Amino acid sequence: MVEQPNRGEQEQRLVAALRGTFDVSVMNFGSYNILYAANLEANDARAVPPGESADSVQDAVSMAEHLLVGYRRQPTEIVLCPVDLAEAMPRITGAAADPADDATPTVPLPVNMTNLAGMAAEGDAERASVTIALSTGHRVVLDVRGRVSFDELPEVTLDQRRDVRDFTEFVDFFLDRLEDMNPV
Repeated sequence: MVEQPNRGEQEQRLVAALRGTFDVSVMNFGSYNILYAANLEANDARAVPPGESADSVQDAVSMAEHLLVGYRRQPTEIVLCPVDLAEAMPRITGAAADPADDATPTVPLPVNMTNLAGMAAEGDAERASVTIALSTGHRVVLDVRGRVSFDELPEVTLDQRRDVRDFTEFVDFFLDRLEDMNPV
């Protein structure tokens, strides 16, 4: 999430809480740009019974409704990190000085040239849809919006238009790299 000096205090706390989840979950977290995305395929995924965990990281990510998407150009990679908004939102409105404190880690899924089966993107800086197909047969459809509001915190809007623009440029870069590796 790009630093923006005009963020209000609550939006800054929202960014810190989301970033906190990503940072405790991903090694080398500082080398990634991140943004929030809804997983449009989550509702179609098979449900895991209460008290049980998903069979694999791919299952968990494909079933996650909310994802933090980390991406970097070198090495070219996307990291899909599930975020539990029920866990993150109380840290925003809580009394802790830093909403990143006490973030609960999740198991992220790296997506790179070794496990990517295909990717497609459409949209612009206001809204983009990115479909990621993995070599395991799992699929995630990211709904990436420039401005995001959450039911749990309706008075705060996350402005990530710069991030969405940068991410869509990154997806083009990633697809070009993939094409270079696999010429027709």
